[in-house]
Amino acid sequence: MNLSFRILVFLLFLYSYQLQANSEDLVTKEIQVESDPSQAQEVNATFSREIYTAKDIKYSGSLNLFDFLSQHTSLNILPNYGDKTKPLIDMRGYGIESGYQNMVINVDGQRINNIDMNSQMIGSIPINNIKSIEIIRGSGSVTNGDGAMAGVINITTKDLTDTSIETTFGSNGQEIYNLNSGFGNDFFNLSVNLIDESLDGYSSPDTQNKRDQVDNQAESIKLNLNPINDLKISLGFNSARNNAYLVGPLTKNEFLSNPKQNSGNQYNNYDYDIDRLSLKTSYELNKNTSLIINYFDEDKSQHAITSYSNDTYDYDYEGYTIEIPYQNEFITINSGIQVFDGARKDSIGTITKDSKAVFLSTEIFDTDWLSKSLAVSAGIRFEEIDYDWNNGSSIQKTSKNLEAWDIGFNYKVNNNLNFFSNYSHAYQAPDVDRFFVAEYAGPGFTYSGRTFNSFIDPAESDTFNFGFNLISSMNQLQATLFYSKIKDEIVYNPNNSINENIDNSNKYGLEIFNQLKINDEINVNLAYSFIKAEIGSNSQGFTKGKDMPGVPQNSVIANLNYKFLTFGNLNLNHTWKERTYIFSDFNNNASQKQPPYISTNLSLNYNYKVENYVDSINISAGINNIFEHKNAIQGYVDSLYPFNFSRTWFAGLAMNF
Repeated sequence: MNLSFRILVFLLFLYSYQLQANSEDLVTKEIQVESDPSQAQEVNATFSREIYTAKDIKYSGSLNLFDFLSQHTSLNILPNYGDKTKPLIDMRGYGIESGYQNMVINVDGQRINNIDMNSQMIGSIPINNIKSIEIIRGSGSVTNGDGAMAGVINITTKDLTDTSIETTFGSNGQEIYNLNSGFGNDFFNLSVNLIDESLDGYSSPDTQNKRDQVDNQAESIKLNLNPINDLKISLGFNSARNNAYLVGPLTKNEFLSNPKQNSGNQYNNYDYDIDRLSLKTSYELNKNTSLIINYFDEDKSQHAITSYSNDTYDYDYEGYTIEIPYQNEFITINSGIQVFDGARKDSIGTITKDSKAVFLSTEIFDTDWLSKSLAVSAGIRFEEIDYDWNNGSSIQKTSKNLEAWDIGFNYKVNNNLNFFSNYSHAYQAPDVDRFFVAEYAGPGFTYSGRTFNSFIDPAESDTFNFGFNLISSMNQLQATLFYSKIKDEIVYNPNNSINENIDNSNKYGLEIFNQLKINDEINVNLAYSFIKAEIGSNSQGFTKGKDMPGVPQNSVIANLNYKFLTFGNLNLNHTWKERTYIFSDFNNNASQKQPPYISTNLSLNYNYKVENYVDSINISAGINNIFEHKNAIQGYVDSLYPFNFSRTWFAGLAMNF
């Protein structure tokens, strides 16, 4: 039974149940289990962040989370050689090649980072099931620990109270089927989401007559319980199945003449399965203090068939967090412990990455003895990370003790203006792939496997942020200056095919976000970032002061939202990211650069109110990359991986019950 059929069966069952149920017995009520006990909002936080609501996401016209993050936020994000479900994400100049390892992504308070070079799988998160997205820049290391050097992305999903079914069709065989449904009463809320999406591909068939097609299926069930007034329980199950064929490289001339062509490549095939169980409980000890326990268990596998290998990786993750937040009208204190055990097994052995951490954070605000205009935050974290590599004949072990701390201020000049400043010390423990080196056999220089090389040091960063919020009834402006000093930054050296540390890297820049309400019908949003990412030096020849490859210095994202009817919205988006040095060009002297990323997109959204059995019907349509700019990821000279190089369209219909 395929997923689309299961969606239809479940919808018919649930809808018939709702029609028969007594409306007084099914009074809907959202039961929220908050992941952040802080009382700070976007305008009075002591750190730099941007927040997007479900309304922002809906009016953007984005079909998936990748499209929204790439076209409507400050992130530098590109598909992973064509795969949008597990993209490459960069924040604040850590580079597309491994920037995603320098940030933590949480979904409902649980991190989805991997212990190896696989990026976070955001394709299993249906975009219309997202309640909010919070992007914290240059902070968050105290509560998130390993990897939060650039920042944190917090995604919160909805507790559904109604039912909607959505179908979207588009160019290149794009099909999306989505079901969201939820119901409950004062004591429980059950939310179910199913998604089935497929794409035939944009490029010509490969040497095996395969297209760059993608099939993605995801299911999630969340049950929130409130058995007594002081106790909240959240049970979750998430499952995802993803199969993708990713394009091979083109030369620059091939790319410019026809980015759709194949050039004699065999597309790499990745089959990815994931199952995650989660349990979160929150018990109110008294009116100021709570006990929160968050547990998850995750099993997943990846089968990769490429032109040079056929590998299967099996993962087993388990972790829990215990927190005791305290808050009153003047202070918030949060203390806790976090434990994580992660293992990956493949044909050459098993490697683990385990961690244990304790943390304490506090926030003081609105006090007479301090200042009613001043908020202060501070925190500290201690974490031990253990590695164990076992290939059956030898065992290698190492352990790292790391610390993070954070202190911040927010000064409110008046109701329209406030200044904030933050200093954060963070770290990134190496992923387990960093300890291995690839082997190539002659004379054809073909990949023959990998062997353990050596453990490398964790990276550490010190980041300073200074910014302000200027707010009026018509406009909200935030500007942030930042500077980061990195010790032992972790990179892949293409000259010797070994992962290494480089010392004394610097990153600094300016981030500007402006939301302008011209009138009741027109809103304009603008995001601009300037980032200068200078690498350090090492004994292998890296030169201090060169630019980090894959980091555009200037980026602009502009959005115009026009409410042309009572229930109709038009969104015009333009994204421009400056061309950069290709991933392998640490010397900044290669004969080619990665092309700039440019895309102009238009979407329409109309919500039609109806009566009787259907509450509303939502009609959407859009055109992406209107001017057909040719975009690509480039790793080496004459090695371009094209994406988003043609004009595409979509049209969708959603019914809300």
